[in-house]
Amino acid sequence: MRKIWNWIQDNAGPITVTIAILGGFAAIIQFSVVRPMQQGFDTVNQRIDDQIKYINQRLNDQDRSINQRFDDQNKSINQRFDDQNKSINQRFDDQDKYIDQRFDAVDQRFDAQDRRIEDLVKDVSELRRLSDRVTRNETRIDALTEQLQTVDAPSP
Repeated sequence: MRKIWNWIQDNAGPITVTIAILGGFAAIIQFSVVRPMQQGFDTVNQRIDDQIKYINQRLNDQDRSINQRFDDQNKSINQRFDDQNKSINQRFDDQDKYIDQRFDAVDQRFDAQDRRIEDLVKDVSELRRLSDRVTRNETRIDALTEQLQTVDAPSP
């Protein structure tokens, strides 16, 4: 180890010059090659970031546009369904009214038939009473006719 140390001490000047020259080359390379490359990479990264922002902005705009179109389509479809529901409900209401009117007409006819039957029942009841009176009157007439015949008949 001593030999190496002695050699370094004996050659300290050329080693220092060599290190200084290498350091200078490193500095020159750093400033002339590496720094421009880093600046180029930074520029490329900035351009990539700008492109990504631009693409994201366009995608967001397209998303908003597509969502707006979907919302408009949904509103249109919902409006059409609402209109059809109103139309169908109106038709059902009209049919209900028509059917109710027909049932009311049939009910009125049945009520009229019921009144006619009640009138007929009253008439039949009255006819039975008249028939009973006629029968009683015929019986009396027969009895009176027999009495008259017996009165008119010569006595034996």
